[in-house]
Amino acid sequence: MPIQNNPLKRPIGAQLSPAITSNTTTTINVGSAAIFAGAVVNTAGSAWNVEIYNGVPGSGGVLMATFPADTQGLVPSPPLNCPQGIYAVTAGTTAGSVSIAYFN
Repeated sequence: MPIQNNPLKRPIGAQLSPAITSNTTTTINVGSAAIFAGAVVNTAGSAWNVEIYNGVPGSGGVLMATFPADTQGLVPSPPLNCPQGIYAVTAGTTAGSVSIAYFN
């Protein structure tokens, strides 16, 4: 079922991280079965971006996805396997609120 038609507003069975509301690096999930599944921008930021890494950013983590978070709504993604863990880096002029959808 496409995420747009899903009343849960996230991939079926995916968990949502607590809202990220500042410019920071956040550990979403650590484990060999971690899969990034998209995001929900709860509140739009201003020139605000989110980067998703497989592994710790700056310590060998691999950039898997980048998306703007300055429009409220769903950010669909194909499932991205992150066996080193899912980490989100948020940065920009004014932070909004974003939750990351993932499977573990």
